[in-house]
Amino acid sequence: MSNQSTPTKIAYVVNSLNLGGTETLVVQMSQALAGEYDITVLCLDEPGIWASDLRKKDIAVHCLWRQPGMDLRVSFRIASFCKQNRINIIHAHQCTPWFYSALSRLLNPEPRLLFEEHGRFYPEIENRNRAIFNSLALQPLTHRIVAVSEDVRRRLVRYEGLDSQRIEVVYNGVSPIATLTSEERSVLRVSLGIPQGAFLIGSVGRLDPIKNYPLLIESFSSLIHTHPQIFGIIAGDGPDMDSLRLQIKSLGLEDRFMLLGYRADARKIVQCLDLFILCSVSEGTSMALLEAMSAGVPVAVTEVGGNPEIVLRGETGWVVPSGAPVELTAAISEAVSAPATAQQYRYAAQKRYEANFSFDRMLENYRTLYDRLTCR
Repeated sequence: MSNQSTPTKIAYVVNSLNLGGTETLVVQMSQALAGEYDITVLCLDEPGIWASDLRKKDIAVHCLWRQPGMDLRVSFRIASFCKQNRINIIHAHQCTPWFYSALSRLLNPEPRLLFEEHGRFYPEIENRNRAIFNSLALQPLTHRIVAVSEDVRRRLVRYEGLDSQRIEVVYNGVSPIATLTSEERSVLRVSLGIPQGAFLIGSVGRLDPIKNYPLLIESFSSLIHTHPQIFGIIAGDGPDMDSLRLQIKSLGLEDRFMLLGYRADARKIVQCLDLFILCSVSEGTSMALLEAMSAGVPVAVTEVGGNPEIVLRGETGWVVPSGAPVELTAAISEAVSAPATAQQYRYAAQKRYEANFSFDRMLENYRTLYDRLTCR
């Protein structure tokens, strides 16, 4: 926290406040730090569904209404807003907000700029011209660069041309989940249509191709005959909803695997699972994964992005190759058949969360960064 008598003014710059891990983190950080800092959120494209939640808590949300293509007027608007409101720090979340925020400092160099990269596109394509531009133009305008995992840090170096020595890793964190009682858990599972004694696997997240949920459904389908007690759910919404429904229908799984859509009670849904599965083809630091670990739910993840930095193979969960249905099926089968192993993993994962990925730990890291930025 700043030692100044007036709070440090911070502008979070994001694409929008619609559903997503980055957006969730921005909302949670804004709410948690609003008492210490003067927080404003600037959305490039549209306010998003969570904007009203922040506004109700007196956290300002403004939209810059970026137009398709490269809309350099956005940088003028950021510069103008920051000058008029005497913003001390711009915290740009992801590459596009960073691009416009960095260029805004050519017009108003007063704010300090922190760029945080949460995740990467898939597949990634090397673009030498972009990397050179980032290195020579945007990086000198940026005071701090943060990656949410070592994997993201390496990718910023390779694909964005950034100096590895200038990038520090700050893992995401989540606040502890209010634990459901066994009765509350049972009631919620029944409301979802899960029969008593079922082994429930599933996930929580945006229904996006990068999450590779078809792999989860495929692996589930191959197990229903050997493990008839398994049921599956995914909580979330997104562009893959229709295709996943078709896959479930084509496999004859309508009565065993459910797509719940967006759930405001997703943190409670996680606690209904007997195994949380994250089978992404690319990942930064998954908030849903950390929430599952904090709740003591056994986890299985693909070996991509920050996943193997969070889940230690054979110690805190199952780690399988990306796009490998046989290996994922084997992990699910072991979770069902070896409850002692699952119990061991869940305890170890919960301890690892408490030691490394708590929300308070993450906030303290950003407080330190903010204070360093304001100490000229």
